[in-house]
Amino acid sequence: MVTLTPSGNRDERHFADPDRLDVRRDLGHHLAFGFGPHYCLGQALARLEARIVLEELLERFPEWDADLENAKFMYHADMRGYELLPVVVP
Repeated sequence: MVTLTPSGNRDERHFADPDRLDVRRDLGHHLAFGFGPHYCLGQALARLEARIVLEELLERFPEWDADLENAKFMYHADMRGYELLPVVVP
């Protein structure tokens, strides 16, 4: 048995477009940091760090776009996401 952590919150039975990044998606019960006795002890720090990084980046670069034509998707048994995702700043 293999657990695929990146597949959490991407269940097509629960989300209309599970492969689309939607930061406003109502997840209800979030699975990325685990649940119950298997939750990540560092989840509060990870959320704080992510919030700070995003706030600083968006303040410095309020307008940007992803260059999806030159992006490379990563295919791996345990991870999903982009291996390369260039960002274009006007």
